[in-house]
Amino acid sequence: MKFKLLLIALLFLSINCFSQSKNNISLVYGIANDVGDNHGAIGDYGYNSKSGMMYGFSYTRNLTKSFSLETGFLYSVNNIELTTIGPRGGTYDQKLNMLSVPVYAKLTFLKYVFAQWGFTLDHETNYSASSIIDDQSGIGIVIGIGGKYNFGPVSVFANPFFCRHALGAQNNLVETGIKFGIGYNF
Repeated sequence: MKFKLLLIALLFLSINCFSQSKNNISLVYGIANDVGDNHGAIGDYGYNSKSGMMYGFSYTRNLTKSFSLETGFLYSVNNIELTTIGPRGGTYDQKLNMLSVPVYAKLTFLKYVFAQWGFTLDHETNYSASSIIDDQSGIGIVIGIGGKYNFGPVSVFANPFFCRHALGAQNNLVETGIKFGIGYNF
């Protein structure tokens, strides 16, 4: 057991020693788009994700020149529209607020381009039993590709993404959007 712990500690130390890239902390702003109409059976209700915004920060730990791990903290507000059919049919709006901790693997290639994939741990802060869709708390998946540029210690990036929240829920919030950020390399 001690040998395994020593081996793991040496692995992390060697990764830190051989890292040729800088670590980064960034402020993030993002917008999300409508990704489609999610309906149940004919005569049932459905919902649209109308728009969304996110704010937060990210931390990137470079393990090699081209591979890094990224995490952070995001707060998002999504506007959801419910449509119903029948005698009481109509359209109803609701806000969905969520705190997320993303964990991504990030591969940088062609100097300014990166791809990322991973998962997000989400907590819907305003869920109630009368909500339009299922509770979106849980684990989601994220993929994206983007571009970044460094101005000395300052970096900027743009990152189009696809995210599907609450993998175990029947009605998932599905987003496409773009994140922008400005960061500091250290």
